Amino acid sequence: MDMSIYERQALDAVTSAWSAAFSPRVRMLVSEWADMHRVLTSAETSMPGPWRTGVVPFIREIMDSLSAGSGVETVVFMKPTQVAGTESLINWTGYSIDQSPGPMMVVQPTIELAELWSKQRLANMISGSETLRAKIPPARSRDGGNTTLLKEYPGGVLRMSGANSAISLRSMPVGKLGLDEVDAYPDDLDGEGDPIGLALERTNNFPRRKIYMCSTPTVRGASNIEKWFERSDQRRYYVPCPHCLHKQHLRHQQFRYKFEEGRDGDPDALTDAVYVCESCEEEIPEHHKTWMLENGEWVAAYPDRKIRGYHLNSYYSPVGLGRTWKERAVQFVRASKDPVELKRFINTALAETWEDRAASVKFNELMQRVKPYRQRMIPASVLLLTAGIDTQDDRLECYVWGWGRDQRCHLIDRIMLYGDPAEVGTPEQPNVWQRLADVLNGSYRNLFGVDMHIEAAAIDTAGHRSQYAYRFVRNWKGRTRLFAVIGRANKPLISRPSSVDVEDGGAMLKNGLKLWTVGVDHAKSTLFSWLIADRQAFEEGGELFVNFPDDLDEDFFQQLTAEVYDSVNRKWKKRTGQVRNEALDCWNYAYFAACAPPLRIQNAQPADWDQREAVMQPRVLDLFGASGGNAAAPPAAQPETETRPAMSGASSSPAADGGWLDDVREDYL
Repeated sequence: MDMSIYERQALDAVTSAWSAAFSPRVRMLVSEWADMHRVLTSAETSMPGPWRTGVVPFIREIMDSLSAGSGVETVVFMKPTQVAGTESLINWTGYSIDQSPGPMMVVQPTIELAELWSKQRLANMISGSETLRAKIPPARSRDGGNTTLLKEYPGGVLRMSGANSAISLRSMPVGKLGLDEVDAYPDDLDGEGDPIGLALERTNNFPRRKIYMCSTPTVRGASNIEKWFERSDQRRYYVPCPHCLHKQHLRHQQFRYKFEEGRDGDPDALTDAVYVCESCEEEIPEHHKTWMLENGEWVAAYPDRKIRGYHLNSYYSPVGLGRTWKERAVQFVRASKDPVELKRFINTALAETWEDRAASVKFNELMQRVKPYRQRMIPASVLLLTAGIDTQDDRLECYVWGWGRDQRCHLIDRIMLYGDPAEVGTPEQPNVWQRLADVLNGSYRNLFGVDMHIEAAAIDTAGHRSQYAYRFVRNWKGRTRLFAVIGRANKPLISRPSSVDVEDGGAMLKNGLKLWTVGVDHAKSTLFSWLIADRQAFEEGGELFVNFPDDLDEDFFQQLTAEVYDSVNRKWKKRTGQVRNEALDCWNYAYFAACAPPLRIQNAQPADWDQREAVMQPRVLDLFGASGGNAAAPPAAQPETETRPAMSGASSSPAADGGWLDDVREDYL
C-alpha cells in the first residue's frame, strides 16, 4: 500500500526524532559551548557580543580541562586581574547546566559576594543564552527551585555558597565544585577548619568529580592558591618571539622601560615598554602580542603531577581588554616607591605572592642551619658554579656559589685576595688580578670525581679601582664568562648593558667594554625570601634553598644579613652598627651571573637539569670503565686542608657541554 506524502513526512519525522533520542550525544568542550551559546553584555565587558575564546586563547585549555570528556579532576588557576579567570568559571557553569547536568556548587568568599555573583554574572549569562533560558526560568518568589542562591535545571542543581558560612558548605554533595578567589577565604570557619577542605568533602561521593579553583594570590606562606599551585604540574604559557621564534613565558624581569632623555625612573617620563627576548635579546613591541598569544602553548614544569596548575600574569591581557605594557610599566615604577602599592602590583599584576622584605633574618638563625660539608667541597646536588667578586682598595673578595634544581644553592668557597688592585705584579709576586685569574681558571672536583669550573662570574667595578677592573674583564681570555657589573637599586635584575671607556696601555678605548647593571633590590629580595622560606623547611627537616658549609665563621653570616629593608624610606640599608656587607654584595653578583645569559638558571626545565646531572654525576661503571666485578668507590673529595681549588686549567671541566648551557660565545666586550 502506497503511503501518501503526508504519511511519509510523518514517518520521517518520527524516525528522525527516534534517531535523535537514541543517538550518542555529541560531546562538546567548554570552549566550544561558550563560543556557541555565551553572549557578553555591555555591563560585563567593553567588548559586548558573542563570546570568543580566540580573544583570550590561553583560557581555552583551562576551560577544556573542565569538560566532561577530560580526564583532569582538579584545575588550579593562579591569576592576576583581567585575564578571564572568573569568566572560565562562568562558562563552565553554563556548560554544566546545558551539557553535563548534575549537582554543582560555586563558592565565593562570602554569602554576600555569592548573591552578587548570582545576580550579576550568572544572571547575565542566563539572560544572554537562549539555551539556558529554556532550562532555568526566571526566579519567582514562590518558586523554591529557582532562588538567588539555588538554581534547579533538568538533571541537576546549582548551589551558590559563601566560604564564611559552614551551613552553606555542608548543604549537599556535589560532583562539580567551583572555588572562586580562594585567597579571600577565612583560615578557619567557625572552628570547623579550612573552608576549602569543607567544600572538597562535598565531592567525595563522586568518582568523576571536577574541581576548579582560581584566585589572585596574596601573602607568601598564607596564600591558598599558591599552596595548591605548588602541588600542581605548574603550567606557564609559552609564547614565541616574533624575531627568533624561541618560546618563553612572559616575565616581569624581561621588560625594558624607555624614558625621556635625562628622566630615567620618572613614571611621567616613561615613553614605552618593550619585552626583551631571553634568547635573541631583540626588543618585542606590544603590537606583536596578539600573534604571540595565538601561537602560544601551556608547558608543565612537572608533567607527572595529577593536579593541573596554571599561572599567568597581566602582561598576557589581550590588547583592548586590560592595561597595556606601558601602563603596567608606569604602574610598577610608581609602585616601586610605595610598599603598599608594590604589594598590590605583585599580587594583582604579576599574580605572585608578596614577601615582606622588612622581615629580618638574624645571622645566628642562619648559623643554626649549616650543613655537614666543608668549603671547597661540592655537594651532590650542585650542578654548576658561579662567582661574585667585590673590589676593595686593599683586596678582592670572591665568593663561589653552587647551583642545582629549583635554583637551590650552596656556598662553595670564600676567597680573600689581599693586595692593592692598582699594584703591578711580577711572576715571583703576582698581583691580585693574576691570583684571581688562577681562581677563575681553576676547578673544583666533585664527589663523583668530575672537575667543575666556575662557568660565570660578575665583578663589581664601582668605586674601587674601576679602570683596573675594566681592564681585567676586557683582557680576559679564560673559559669563565666574566661580567663587569655595577649594582643599582630599583632596577630589573638584568638589564641591557651600557658601554664604558677603558684605559689600556696608556690609551683610552672609547666604548671599550660592556658594563652590566645588577638590580640589587631584586637579588636581595630573592635571597631573603628564600632564607625566610627555609625557616619552615629547616624545622621540618626539608631541603633548603640556601645552604652553608659548617666551617664558616660568624663574620660571614653577619655580612650576609647586614641589610634590612626600610619600608619608610623604601630602600635597603645596613643594620645599625654593621660596617661590612661584602658577602651580601657578592651573593648579588653570583646570582646575577647565574641568571644572566647564557646560564639563565631561572628558565631551566627539569630535563635541562637531568642532562647536566648526567655529566656531573656519571655512574661509577662509566666513570672507571669497569666491565665486571666490584666497581671502585668514587674518588674522595679534596682534603679539607686545601686552601684553594685545584688549578687544573680551564679545559678540564665538561660542565658547559650540552643542555641549555650550550657554550654560546657572544662578544660581551
